[in-house]
Amino acid sequence: MSQRSAPPDDPQAEAEDPVTGEPGAIVYSDVHKAFGDFKVLKGLDLIIPRGKITVIIGRSGTGKSVTMKHVMGLLRCDKGNIWVGKDELTSMGDRRLRKVRDRFGIVFQHAALFDSMNVFDNICFPLREHTRMSNREMKAKVTDLLGLVGLSGTETRMPSELSGGMKKRVGLARALARDPEFLLYDEPTTGLDPILSAAMDELIVTTHKAKPGLTSVIISHDIRAVMHIADKMVMLYEGVVYDEGTPEHFETSDDALIKQFIAGSLIGPMSV
Repeated sequence: MSQRSAPPDDPQAEAEDPVTGEPGAIVYSDVHKAFGDFKVLKGLDLIIPRGKITVIIGRSGTGKSVTMKHVMGLLRCDKGNIWVGKDELTSMGDRRLRKVRDRFGIVFQHAALFDSMNVFDNICFPLREHTRMSNREMKAKVTDLLGLVGLSGTETRMPSELSGGMKKRVGLARALARDPEFLLYDEPTTGLDPILSAAMDELIVTTHKAKPGLTSVIISHDIRAVMHIADKMVMLYEGVVYDEGTPEHFETSDDALIKQFIAGSLIGPMSV
């Protein structure tokens, strides 16, 4: 396993990601979370580098989604600290947490579009809820976002008229509507065929490059995809970071557990 830098004890200190060398945009320090007797996170130490694409991999139930829900303030850890920039989340009240949450956009696994709203209204929903933009400003914003995700001219379509890949693109446009500092993807290629998966991967990279300063975090089981788009990969196992590094590090690793997971093999230290 690679050697990892410990997160800072001082919340004002800036942790440096050991993989990319970039400052930490999100830092988890000794984070624990249990649901009843089931311990999910068991002392998680993790640095998400600013301005990069970080992909979190690992078996189902290893805490990937739980990790992301903590940084959104949707879950409270039982022990530990989490920083988003210089904001320490575990000591915050709900009002301040909502402000931190506003810095995030989320692309849900199944898009989570409102079936009763057309594409335009789906993308405008967060703008109407959280901003005072005029209709003209919202129209211009939606036009730009649909152009970015390759869906120009689809404003009046209903979700039932869209393919799975198109729904995910609309979901991405909606996540970008408020110009987030952080963009979280939950299994973005689930349910897509190989060609559409490749198109989604390309869109993730294109979107990231088009938004300077954007920090992207992806939860994925699609090993083929993450090897092509990640600046940093993190593997969770038994509630902690098992290893982290570049895609090349994982591709060439001699670690038996990593080799088994990357290959999707039944033979190895991980049992079914």
